[in-house]
Amino acid sequence: MPRTDSSRGCRWKREVYDSMLSSRAWPVRLLRILLGALAVIAVGRQFVADLALPDFSPVNFFSYFTILSNIAAGTLLVRLGAAPGRDGRAVLEWLRGGMTVYMATTGTVFALLLDGGDSLPWVNTVMHRLIPVVMFVDWLLVRPRARIRYANAFAWLSVPLVYVVYSLVRGAVTGWFPYPFLRPDTAGGVGGVALYLVVMTICIALAAMLVAWLGNIRVREREPVELLEGQSVP
Repeated sequence: MPRTDSSRGCRWKREVYDSMLSSRAWPVRLLRILLGALAVIAVGRQFVADLALPDFSPVNFFSYFTILSNIAAGTLLVRLGAAPGRDGRAVLEWLRGGMTVYMATTGTVFALLLDGGDSLPWVNTVMHRLIPVVMFVDWLLVRPRARIRYANAFAWLSVPLVYVVYSLVRGAVTGWFPYPFLRPDTAGGVGGVALYLVVMTICIALAAMLVAWLGNIRVREREPVELLEGQSVP
């Protein structure tokens, strides 16, 4: 009997936790909308500030991974807050996990390899510190509603790969690179760039596996949905 009471107590605590921190709980939805909007506003504010620069280039501005990842993360947070829904939840959770990895990459690379740059102080804080933390905490606290296959988690690496190829090809043509570790003359030559990219690829792959694992161990057994398997189950 004590064991049964303990089991019921644990179940009740889990249900309370789920009700307070589920994707449909109004505090979670409101925070997602507000923080997502803040990320997009920060990007917009930086864009307006950069317009005054004599050498401003819109293409260069939107060629920063920080800018692209914050726009994507902010848009996704607003979407999740406005309409958490049940339909297509596997795809949304896959996107959410991917954005957690990308924002973790943004925050880590900034902390280890970059300085404050020319960003406005509050914008810099939002894009490089706050939103990366928000995405990771959101992934840890709000239980994912679908499992993610580890093979599909590796697909998250495709976005950084495409970004790097684009940056290197465009940089070779124009002479402009978004980050110093992509520029051969500041990274120790082509070999230096390659070393940076190999280390970053390994780190992103490990981060992807960690994020997928942290999500999968918390998916409820009554919701054994696997990503890209077809229909969601109620």
